Amino acid sequence: MSPDGPSGSPPLRVLSIGTQFAGLGGVESVLRHHHETDAAEGIDSRFLVFWEDPAPGWPRARFLGFRDHLSIRAARRRVAEALPGWQPDLVVYHTTWGWAYFDDLLPAAARRILYLHSDTPGLDAQLQTRAHWADGFACVNDRIVERVLAARPDLPAGRLLRVLYPIDPPLATLSPARPWASPFRLGFCGRLAHEQKRVDRIPGLVSRLDSAGIDYRLEFLGDGPERAWLEARLPDRARVVFHGRQSGAEYWNLVSGWDALFFVSDYEGTPIALLEAMAAGVIPIHPVIGSGGDRYAADVRPELAYPAGDLDALAALVGQMTRWPAERVAECRRRSIERVAGHAAAAYRASVAGFARQIAALPPLPRRPLPRRPPGTDWLSFAATRRLMDLRRRWSGRTATDSGQGT
Repeated sequence: MSPDGPSGSPPLRVLSIGTQFAGLGGVESVLRHHHETDAAEGIDSRFLVFWEDPAPGWPRARFLGFRDHLSIRAARRRVAEALPGWQPDLVVYHTTWGWAYFDDLLPAAARRILYLHSDTPGLDAQLQTRAHWADGFACVNDRIVERVLAARPDLPAGRLLRVLYPIDPPLATLSPARPWASPFRLGFCGRLAHEQKRVDRIPGLVSRLDSAGIDYRLEFLGDGPERAWLEARLPDRARVVFHGRQSGAEYWNLVSGWDALFFVSDYEGTPIALLEAMAAGVIPIHPVIGSGGDRYAADVRPELAYPAGDLDALAALVGQMTRWPAERVAECRRRSIERVAGHAAAAYRASVAGFARQIAALPPLPRRPLPRRPPGTDWLSFAATRRLMDLRRRWSGRTATDSGQGT
């Protein structure tokens, strides 16, 4: 298919910037989707990846291999030299990090989009500045939309896109004859990490399921820094299985065999793993954390959005689900599939490409200046800069308290 834009116009040159690209997270999955499909939408795309080393198979991605010991000066040189001879019309930040370090190295005339994938801690504070550095916003759930509009209430119409993440399930993912709760097949899909995903809570959940005498099989799809820790604390391989990272047919075969997918996260955007599992008729269980995930779960059935961090409530919910009548199981499977019908990958690609062209064609919004770094700090490493900023924050807090301005 021709890479030209609509009506034979030149392709739109889009630079996507992120901290990671080849890993397991939802952001990485979306970036790889764009790498594979942008040309078909008339977009000439490139990708800058800050914190990963070069990975094979991604010819238009530049992996900059940042480390904590790298100086800001050296990092800026890597960014400046990453894409010789190629100038973007549009820059899409898939991270709130890095603007103040590197944005001045990119063409000033290029429009900026901030693509917000997760309701991370501190996002409101970050948006006090970032919301005034961008010309458009893409948001993966309604709560993030609310945060953007609270930070920039004067945002003109047409500058914000509510994204429906792309999923592309096989045509047949659900067997109508799949048995229910014999045993109850409970799945976890994603990074095995304490940060955000809070897999440290899972042994406590397993202990409660065992104490309640629930017949279950717990399956993990994915990998991460806490996999060995989890394997050591969940040694019963007859009931707990670690499949590692899977893709393609094997991934869908495993997911579509689950009764339910659960999360114990502290924060999320709208997890792609949840959307894909729901498309296969798997019933979502999600903590109430104000994200897309708990809203989707509650739309299937309200009690599937359980109190955040409450392992007793989660174990009790699993126990109740094992006793659901066949009619309720069928209804919830149907609702799961119907709830994610709007996430077809083709519809996502068309909407995001259309939004990109719209923002690129509109005049830039007024932007506040990026903060200036104190002279000499570019010679510092990222780690040293982070320590310096922490010291300044602590000193500012102490000064405010001493002067009666603190809380």
